[in-house]
Amino acid sequence: MQKDRGLDKLLHGQYDEALEAFCQSSASPQAEKLCLLTKSLTETKNYAAELAKGNLSVSPPASSNAFAAELKTLHMNLRRLSRQMLMATAGYPAFPADYMGELSDGLDFVMSQATTLKRRAEYDKSHDSETGLLNRKAFVRSVRGILQEQPDRVGILFCCELDNIKYINDAYGYDNGDLYLNRVAEVLAACAYGTNFLARMAGNEFAVYAHGFNSESDAFGFAQGCMKTLLNTRIVLRSDEVWIRASSGAAVYPHDALEGDILMNCAYHAQLEVKSRNRGTLMRFSPEIYRTKANTLGRQEKLNELLDGKLLRFAFQPIVNLRNAHILGYEALMRPTIPDFSSPLDVLALAENQSKLFQLEKVTFEIIFEWIHSHKHLLANKKIFFNTISTRFLNLAELREIHPQCKAICKKIVFEILETATVESSLAQQVKDFRTEMSTQVALDDFGCGHSNILRLINLSPDILKIDRFFIKSIHDTSPSQKELLSGLLNYCRAKGILTLAEGVETSDELASVIRMGFDYAQGFYLGRPEKNLNELEETVRTEILDFHQKFHPHK
Repeated sequence: MQKDRGLDKLLHGQYDEALEAFCQSSASPQAEKLCLLTKSLTETKNYAAELAKGNLSVSPPASSNAFAAELKTLHMNLRRLSRQMLMATAGYPAFPADYMGELSDGLDFVMSQATTLKRRAEYDKSHDSETGLLNRKAFVRSVRGILQEQPDRVGILFCCELDNIKYINDAYGYDNGDLYLNRVAEVLAACAYGTNFLARMAGNEFAVYAHGFNSESDAFGFAQGCMKTLLNTRIVLRSDEVWIRASSGAAVYPHDALEGDILMNCAYHAQLEVKSRNRGTLMRFSPEIYRTKANTLGRQEKLNELLDGKLLRFAFQPIVNLRNAHILGYEALMRPTIPDFSSPLDVLALAENQSKLFQLEKVTFEIIFEWIHSHKHLLANKKIFFNTISTRFLNLAELREIHPQCKAICKKIVFEILETATVESSLAQQVKDFRTEMSTQVALDDFGCGHSNILRLINLSPDILKIDRFFIKSIHDTSPSQKELLSGLLNYCRAKGILTLAEGVETSDELASVIRMGFDYAQGFYLGRPEKNLNELEETVRTEILDFHQKFHPHK
């Protein structure tokens, strides 16, 4: 009965139940054979199921299993196909598969397509899609290669930028702009010599390298000929004839550079010089011009570094009351902390040249405000004289962005005005509003020099007038007319309640003269040099001031 049940299960493919029935039937050679048969079929069924899942790593049945022979062959071929697919996708050459009929043909097609796509991708990676020329990376790589292969020959690399491409696109449309670009590529491609590479570097920039010349003059002559041909070419766009317009720069190997990357940079630098000097021509790279430009660019970067890193500090020079020899305050004098600038004037000149005076002034305000806020215990009732580059920050809205405690800080500051561009009427009103709003003092700096003149003094009516060093130097030996002028100015200031300050006092004679004339304050090397710390007045100088004051003004 068990054997019959097992045969029934076997016919219906229920191998596990069949095997169980055969094993439970009475022992006989026939039952034993049925068990072995069922085990082989079960093993084959499981093997086929794993292959159907794509599991090519499954272990095949034992060699004694004849039912799995065809499946083993299929398994082996599938594994070979799998390895070939992996090799093809990794870029290794794969031999045609000819052992699985249509499946092999499909694999051959896939590998062929993969090879074609790979070649296309490599081409697209190194070529410009519009003109078919090399792109910048491929061009430089090609130049580098030929220089390594033939280092003993002369070559020339020249870049050209189309000067009228914007006009072409605007006037004739971008489709015609593409025709124009392709025509330029055709003209440059026709200018061939020896080993020749041509590239489209960017939208309207092309580069040519030719190698194999005997001399520099021959090489540069080739570039001149290409440029002449290019500029003598006309293109028909919408029935109009348009001339090619371009500016070019060239560099010669090995004279100008020994490496392809550097040679490219040299040619590009020459092209930039042509654009700024004489468009529509060809210029050879000039090391002298390059060094000058590089130095300028380097200083520009140093200025950016100084501003971004706030690499400034202040030195403080005492301002002394000439009546009692007390220190009224200190002028904060800007000092760069990097050696690339020789003086504060050097920083100011470069900042003005680069239109960065506003950034510089903002940085100086941030630094001095923070310094005053953190050193207010040292200042006590002393003032900080701070020179404004412009009047941009003389309003509460701007100063609030500098420091949240700006009003308290401003009471510690005497703002020195040195303005060169503001209209007097607007400047006067701005200064008046600022003094009222911030309860602070304003000084007119460097009077008698540049824009600080009588008109500005009348309009601004500052709290303190700082007389320029020009009038103070050797004042004890100056002409009577100059002394008379200064005396009149001092009398005017006293009548208007304006305090006067002598700048640049450097000798005892100058100190005696400014005290005799009735100046209220003085500063200069004789009284104290700019220092990092807030230094006190030397006792000998203090005594000298008091003695001079007693001598010249005994009743004051």
